Amino acid sequence: MRLFTAVVPPAAQLDELAAAVARLRQAAPGADALRWTRPAGWHYTLAFLGEVDEGLLPELEERFRRGARRSVPFRVAISGGGHFGQGILWAGAAGEDDDVAS
Repeated sequence: MRLFTAVVPPAAQLDELAAAVARLRQAAPGADALRWTRPAGWHYTLAFLGEVDEGLLPELEERFRRGARRSVPFRVAISGGGHFGQGILWAGAAGEDDDVAS
C-alpha cells in the first residue's frame, strides 16, 4: 500500500480552495471531461512514505496518533499552486517551516 502523511486544511481554507477550483472548472478548456475530487478528499501532504506492508498499519497509526498529540498547532496559508502531469492539481502552502517540521 502506498502511504503518506497529511493534514486536512481548516474549513476556511477548504472554502477558499473550492472557490478557486470552481473558477478553474468554468474557465479551463476541457475541464468537464476531467475527474475532480471532492473537498472532503483535499489535504496537504507532509511526507510520502512509499510502499508499506498493510500489516504495519495498526502500529504506524498508533505512532502517528502519539506524534500528533505531542505536536503544536501550526498556521499555513495557501500560496501558489500548480499541477503534476495532466491529472493532479496542487495548492502550495506557506507558513513557519519550523512549526510544520516539528
